[in-house]
Amino acid sequence: MNYFNKIKISLLFVLCSLFLTTTAQTDEPPREKEVRNLYTKPVVRGFSLHADIASPFMGIIVDKSVRTFEIQADINLFDKIFPTIEGGFGSINATLPNGSSYKTSAPFFRIGFNYNLMKNVTKEGAPKVIRSYPFVAARYGFGIMPYQINNVKVTSDYWGESETMSFSSSGVFAGWLEIVGGIRVDIKSGFTMGWNVRLKTAFHASKDKTKLWYVAGYGLTGDTGFAFNYTLGYTFKIKEKKKIE
Repeated sequence: MNYFNKIKISLLFVLCSLFLTTTAQTDEPPREKEVRNLYTKPVVRGFSLHADIASPFMGIIVDKSVRTFEIQADINLFDKIFPTIEGGFGSINATLPNGSSYKTSAPFFRIGFNYNLMKNVTKEGAPKVIRSYPFVAARYGFGIMPYQINNVKVTSDYWGESETMSFSSSGVFAGWLEIVGGIRVDIKSGFTMGWNVRLKTAFHASKDKTKLWYVAGYGLTGDTGFAFNYTLGYTFKIKEKKKIE
């Protein structure tokens, strides 16, 4: 008998032993283990409102040509899944190294969810109120925006002459995907803070994609983007109504 066959037989023996031991313990409360980590009532256990304070601050100290503000709201389902909507407003008025300028200002929105990485029940199988939790998340961001590009120098390869041109458009739809990881912490009496890191990718636009140098809510469109959010807000807990016997 070779080494791998010995391992298979040993694992089979251990699994059979565990099965027999579990079925033999009839004095335990029935179905207790099946209750744990299940989505039990109440379904809605609260909701939160938060404002991002990192984006405006970064616009002041890092790049004064960029202004961004955003807020977010989520609903607590089973203390496990948090459907989320985010909205904000972004603008930029920048002069590029080649002398051209780019200007846009528009609202943007994101929809998605947070997934709580912690267990949502106690050891006894009862639902657990969770306000502090690490999470992974996904978002779809989108916005409809105008843009204006001035002083763009275009040179003809054939004639060797250059011309300064301007471009503008309105009603351009832009969308993208975000993968998010972060944590939310209960400070005191419902006041919460959180921080997260975002990977922004799969940018797409209805038209003029090559001219969209910067998009509100996404940032520079040339490469995959990263962003950091630090939020402060309040979590409203919904208490379960006790049944009157």
